[in-house]
Amino acid sequence: MINIYHAPLYSISVDLDLGCPNRELDGSGGCTFCPENGARATQNLNEKSVEEQIVKGIEFAKKRYKAKRFMLYIQAYTGTFTSVIKQKEMYSHLLKQYDFDAISIGTRPDCINESTLEYLQELNSEIDVHIDLGIQTLNDDTLKKINRGHNAQCSIDAIKKLQAYGIKVFAHVIVGFEGEKRDDWVNTIEKICELNIDGIKIHNLHIIKNTLLSTEYEKKKFKTYNEYEYAEELIHLLRIIPSHIPIIRISTDTPSDNLIAPIWNMHKGQFSEYVIEQMNYREITQGDLIQKKEHKLEDISKPVELLDKSVSFWDEKYKSYYHPKSGAYRQAKELFIEKSSLKQKLKTKDINLLDVGFGMGYNSLESISLVKKHKLNIVALDNNKSIILKSSKVIKDKNHEKILQQIYKTGFYEETNYSLELVLGDVRYTLQNLKNKFDVIFLDSFNHINNPSLLSIEIFKILKTLLKSDGVLVCSTSSEAVRVALSQAKFKSEISNLINSDIKGIFAVHGNETVEGVPYKDPFLIYRDKQIVTNREKEVKLLKSRL
Repeated sequence: MINIYHAPLYSISVDLDLGCPNRELDGSGGCTFCPENGARATQNLNEKSVEEQIVKGIEFAKKRYKAKRFMLYIQAYTGTFTSVIKQKEMYSHLLKQYDFDAISIGTRPDCINESTLEYLQELNSEIDVHIDLGIQTLNDDTLKKINRGHNAQCSIDAIKKLQAYGIKVFAHVIVGFEGEKRDDWVNTIEKICELNIDGIKIHNLHIIKNTLLSTEYEKKKFKTYNEYEYAEELIHLLRIIPSHIPIIRISTDTPSDNLIAPIWNMHKGQFSEYVIEQMNYREITQGDLIQKKEHKLEDISKPVELLDKSVSFWDEKYKSYYHPKSGAYRQAKELFIEKSSLKQKLKTKDINLLDVGFGMGYNSLESISLVKKHKLNIVALDNNKSIILKSSKVIKDKNHEKILQQIYKTGFYEETNYSLELVLGDVRYTLQNLKNKFDVIFLDSFNHINNPSLLSIEIFKILKTLLKSDGVLVCSTSSEAVRVALSQAKFKSEISNLINSDIKGIFAVHGNETVEGVPYKDPFLIYRDKQIVTNREKEVKLLKSRL
């Protein structure tokens, strides 16, 4: 849109109350997921006339997004479910209300007849026309189950007809219908991409109050997708959509008082930022699974040699080096390995090690060098894939270089006496998917002030469930907030700052102790780091004011 109009186009949603061919005259029936208001835009729920809806929508977009150019969007119900004469009358009237750059008309595949196509072609010569086509899924069993009223072939035929008349088509797809899995969503996306669609809108299934679907859900609950789960499915789908096809939407919002499930705690904008961030961290892009794009390593930031001759990097986001000045080798050996008694443990049995915050890999790689008789199985968690390749370019040990390059490529490396599995993603999500118990947990949070999302009481409660009864947890911080969080999560901890060093740490085991203070809190495991710090500062200030 920016390339065409030299500015983003913001949709101004309008409800013409045209109804739907899939509903009875009294408004009953329809698709099982659709509410009585036809999914009317949230900001227009209280506006009656179309003129009021336009004025309110433009005011909202200008205030919230600083919008300057707009697309009229006939959103609710079915925009072509009326005679062509009526369509001409209504659209002409609406387009006179403001100098719109384009019009987008929401409709169904079974509401595209020849008369409508001819009119849309005529209108398209005056203003850019887009059809928002509700496809939802190309699984015929699902279409029947949700009372859609048409089959998959109807959707495909509608796209071809519209394209034959030169009309651009945006396809709507819903992820999460009961009984569908990733293969179903992939099938839908692949087939509409084969038709060279002009844009795709994807969102997760919402179960809205007073719908047929809500009645079914109350009788027998089925899986709905939280923020992290849906993001994983969405990211996979984005990777099979050719990069030239615009992604118009990746989520939707329903007023909380109308929503039954899923209940998200990320707002719409935060979710978009999260998806983009995750794709950047994992070095993946839209269409990369089908277009075979080779990732080019960005210019390596200047490495710095630390006091123990290890090499680290400056992190621009956190404005800090990845490791203490005393050195990454020293931190790995004298804090993580020594305080966890890993060397002694490996003399008696096989050990499962969880390395949270893998980073450049020093903690895991130095642990591997201890292995002799018994096996060391490491699961490493991190967000950022590119740092692993950067590390392989500067690390001095050739064997470590080989391991890093292999896990960068495949996520796994194994020798006779050790294995290393890398799991990429937001640690708050990937931690919850682990099934095994661990003898030792390393938690390298890098910088507790800038990265408290790894150090919240909620994270420590998860780690407690993953740590064996005789296990040891070692953290790379001696922050008061962390000791308090450990205490409240039912750990006993001890500060272990290295002498004559800027290396600080805590080691903890299962047990009860009371450490007074305020921990970092992330109750929904979705807060931004800055928000976690700010919330704690407010709570500390309030606590002090009461003393």
